[in-house]
Amino acid sequence: GRSYCVRTQRMLNQCLESLVQKVQSGVVINFEKSGPDPAPVGEDGLVDPSRPINSFASQPWHSCHKLIYVRPNPKTGVPVGHWPIPESFWPDQNSPTLPPRTAHPVVRFSCVDCEPMVIDKLPFDKYELEPSPLTQYILERKSPHTCWQVFVSSSGKYSELGHPFGYLKASTTLTCVNLFVMPYNYPVLLPLL
Repeated sequence: GRSYCVRTQRMLNQCLESLVQKVQSGVVINFEKSGPDPAPVGEDGLVDPSRPINSFASQPWHSCHKLIYVRPNPKTGVPVGHWPIPESFWPDQNSPTLPPRTAHPVVRFSCVDCEPMVIDKLPFDKYELEPSPLTQYILERKSPHTCWQVFVSSSGKYSELGHPFGYLKASTTLTCVNLFVMPYNYPVLLPLL
């Protein structure tokens, strides 16, 4: 943290300028692991069956309260997003009010390796994750061609976990991890399109 003692208008302007430079443009999300840990990988990035899986011991990467960077459009200065993060409830027309929700969405990720999906002319949103134990763990797996699907619990009508709305994927250069936000239940929708 940092404190400022403002005595003049000029000092106030300097302090505000200093604060503006430190502000990160983003949204805080709670990332929570759902299901078992992934199979361990060796130095080459391939699954190593000789290393034990310890799915029950809690690891720092299992739960992270971190920022996703929301970059503004360079031309307009306004962030552009095509798809929302789903709500944690199924809409009910008979309900007079919306259920309460947490300030920061709880996004669950499954550690099952999947193929990243995109199709031409269908937009998607891509957000870089702030460095954390989760991003470090994903990058150490050295698997830039696979992804882990993300869910919001209770977002589906008949399923506790809901349907995937995107995925976590290491960049091809293994320098960062990105959250790709797609249409809800995209594994079913994209092949239809």
